[in-house]
Amino acid sequence: MDELEQSIKTHPFLVGLEPAHVQLITASATSVRFRAGELLIREGEREDTLYLILQGTITIEVTRPGSAPSCVETIGAGDVLGVAQLVPATAHLDCRARETVAALAVDNASLQRAMDADPRFGYAIVTRMLARTYHRLARVRLQQLDVYR
Repeated sequence: MDELEQSIKTHPFLVGLEPAHVQLITASATSVRFRAGELLIREGEREDTLYLILQGTITIEVTRPGSAPSCVETIGAGDVLGVAQLVPATAHLDCRARETVAALAVDNASLQRAMDADPRFGYAIVTRMLARTYHRLARVRLQQLDVYR
């Protein structure tokens, strides 16, 4: 088993996938690195990649006219970025490497084709994405409440 496949198989987002499904993701994944300050996703641009974060941290930022970007959330190793990739979408937030980030980039078009061709694989990915989205919304809600004030 090569390093890319091992990283996919052991990533928390994908743990427990059937071996054939791991192969589907491996076929459309590449290793990528981002330097501190570099944007992974830019507001207003088409989102076409699902990132499986292996190392480093990323800030998810919202930009308000006339002010500096504001951090909505910080994510790191073991997390996933781009969970809304099931439909063609334009990014509503910037996602910036806070430090050097190592990730696996999965091409959204390839992922979508594989999900369409294998409903069991599609179901496995959709349930994982929904769970991540739900947990992310809960974390953002807590941040917005500022419960530690």
